[in-house]
Amino acid sequence: MKIETLSERIANAENKISKKQLTIAKKQALITKKQQLIEAKGLVNSDSSEALTLKWDIEHYTDDISRLEREITETTLTLTEYRNKLTELVERVTVLITDMPDVLKGLQEELVERWDKWDIERRDRIQADYRELDYKEFSRKYTHADVVFKGKSDEQIHDDNIQSAENLIIDLIYRVRKITGEITDWSDIRATVGTDGFTVLNGTVIGKEGIACVESITAGGYNIQRLHIRVLVHSV
Repeated sequence: MKIETLSERIANAENKISKKQLTIAKKQALITKKQQLIEAKGLVNSDSSEALTLKWDIEHYTDDISRLEREITETTLTLTEYRNKLTELVERVTVLITDMPDVLKGLQEELVERWDKWDIERRDRIQADYRELDYKEFSRKYTHADVVFKGKSDEQIHDDNIQSAENLIIDLIYRVRKITGEITDWSDIRATVGTDGFTVLNGTVIGKEGIACVESITAGGYNIQRLHIRVLVHSV
């Protein structure tokens, strides 16, 4: 989810809470007005039609206030969740801007490029089979997730892969920082081409609290799963 989307949802939730609070205040004022009317007319212990109507109004407003208070509590929980997500997202963006060295930027770009190619080829294969196979044969070969994936555009695939690659890089930075603390030197990290032609990372990262060793391998294949990179991080 984007920062702009979360910010908009936070604003909407805050506005919703504010409106409900104003409604509660109005209904509380109406309750006070009805109670004063009952007392002024000496209807506190009366069972007259007027007294019952006024008391019913008070009960109705009281129920409305209870409902609104429950809704405010639920919306407040949602608002807290949105705010936490926004804080996390802002931190992630900050990590990408401040802590990502060029070697990781290069890896991220390569991941997106390779995954786009793999996913588009996979989608096209599913679409071709959807056209050529009968329903039973297609259903045996593919899952519901494959059927959903079949309808994705190139742009949707690309956007998903940008997010996936970004998540992988951010996760790597977080794992390194757990060992090193504030990172002071990425210069020993080397991006080398593995036997399958995919870039892998190896080397050490230095921080104020320690040194982390980074080792990466690739896994996956054409008929198994999308080629991906597995990064191992441990303390030196």
